[in-house]
Amino acid sequence: MSTKLFITGTDTDIGKTYITVGILNAFKKNKYSTLGIKPLASGCIRNNGTLQNPDALLLQQASSILLHYHQINPFAFEPAIAPSIAAAQVNREITVQELRQKTQYALQHAADVCLVEGVGGWYVPLNSTETMADYVKTTGLTALLVVGIRLGCINHALLTYKAIQQDHVPIVGWIANCVDPKMNYRQENINTLKERLPIPCLGIVDYQKKPEDVIDINNLII
Repeated sequence: MSTKLFITGTDTDIGKTYITVGILNAFKKNKYSTLGIKPLASGCIRNNGTLQNPDALLLQQASSILLHYHQINPFAFEPAIAPSIAAAQVNREITVQELRQKTQYALQHAADVCLVEGVGGWYVPLNSTETMADYVKTTGLTALLVVGIRLGCINHALLTYKAIQQDHVPIVGWIANCVDPKMNYRQENINTLKERLPIPCLGIVDYQKKPEDVIDINNLII
């Protein structure tokens, strides 16, 4: 078995890391070897002279296979801004080719489950011509869409699904992550998404509930 999924989201701050860690925990609990990586991250902090991202550290801690930090997060930038802008500030350019090279070891590692967490949404720019979607296409990963259930989520989810589909990237399904505990008509929004998205809903994670308690990992094995 070797399942490789790219975890993308409808926007930033919708709980991609929270869901990814939960899925890693669920697989690990069922005795699968797991590896979580975050190829690109901004909003990093300096630790012993090295920039490290809190989300990438959580993925590293949740993985049963322990790799060096730079192998799971090769591109780390300090400002919490778009990665392409952060890279330009330090006269660096992110390319799909280099991103593939620097994540090749992790992607080829003998893990039962490898989860690759994206940054922001589907079309986050890497440079003036390439986006994170181009990285996903060239690595042959299957997408898993995390929908942050909040005002505007229906439009964001439908647009993201359409973009993934137009890029001819396979998508296993979507997960509803209820990030706003005060959202009005939450269930109605989820029901609308179930009706309009032609892919399965693989779990509804209520606010502050553990994803591993509600997501059936059997639906994620490809």
